[in-house]
Amino acid sequence: MVDMDPPPVAETTISSSSISTVHPDIMENHIFKLLDASALASASCVSSQIYSLASDETLWTNICNSTWPSTDNPRIRRVISSFPKGPRAFFSDSVTNPDTISTTTANSSSSSPVNRDRTSRLISAVDIYYQKRHVFSKVVETESFGNRSPFGVELLDPEDTVPARIPYPVDERMMLELGDRFTLSWILIDPVRRRAMNLSSYKPVIVERRWLPGEQVHMRYGWVFNSGPGEEGSATEYVKFGISLTWEECQSGVMHVTGVSLDLEDMYGNQISGKESLAIIQKGMAGNRRSVKGREEEGRRRYEEYMEMRRERILSVISIKEPERFHHSLYVYGAFRLFIFATLGLLLFRRFF
Repeated sequence: MVDMDPPPVAETTISSSSISTVHPDIMENHIFKLLDASALASASCVSSQIYSLASDETLWTNICNSTWPSTDNPRIRRVISSFPKGPRAFFSDSVTNPDTISTTTANSSSSSPVNRDRTSRLISAVDIYYQKRHVFSKVVETESFGNRSPFGVELLDPEDTVPARIPYPVDERMMLELGDRFTLSWILIDPVRRRAMNLSSYKPVIVERRWLPGEQVHMRYGWVFNSGPGEEGSATEYVKFGISLTWEECQSGVMHVTGVSLDLEDMYGNQISGKESLAIIQKGMAGNRRSVKGREEEGRRRYEEYMEMRRERILSVISIKEPERFHHSLYVYGAFRLFIFATLGLLLFRRFF
């Protein structure tokens, strides 16, 4: 993880005296600004002096803004500054992979027991890139979620579109290339509990062309994780955050975004209600985090395993219900035969008597 503790007092002897001779302004303005997040976190382990300089909030704010342009927003900036270690903690939350959900983790100091009524407001910070070129960013704040209504976030109104200046795919080769060239990040932020997690696989797990209601290119991103102890065998043993990105063709022959949405599904593909989703989100934000490497491959692997488990669950339900349907059909067939014979008997009785 990026968030590291300061080194012990007995520091490494990489010539700390030579480091102390470098003016702090030179370190901050001419050296640290050139480092990415991983290099900056590694440099902070050299000494307590370097750790203090490398933890500067401005440095990590700039890293967050360059990685996710959506975070360069007054509302987001205020929320990030309220995190226990400011933008550095936010970056660590948002760049690592949400793993198996657990409410008792090393990060539990900034978390509290799951409270479904406490979190009723979430912020979504979304960024889309095409070949590392920024295409689209948006921040949406969702105020409340109903007890029974499905959890979902829509970034765009139905009449809104976002031009992207990207050629619309005319054949399957171009369709396949789109999956390798588009990157999407969806950071979900809890401003009350001061935690965040990235729900995207970065690269799409599905790219397909749809024809109804009109020709569209549909991309599906997402992240799957386990709901933790006590959920074994339940419909929410594994849950999938699904992100849908829809493109249509403009008259000029380029693509434009017509839909960006987030939902949450259980093991049977049913959308989970708002209140239950909030509890899952809280546990996910308080859960374990893994290395940032291989997020695209890990996201695809988890998605494929989830789809296979979902297929097996649905087939097992069908196999259990089929005998019941068979016996029900026999009962209906027998009742129908009895009705026919009774009707014929009544007709014959009236005819001869």
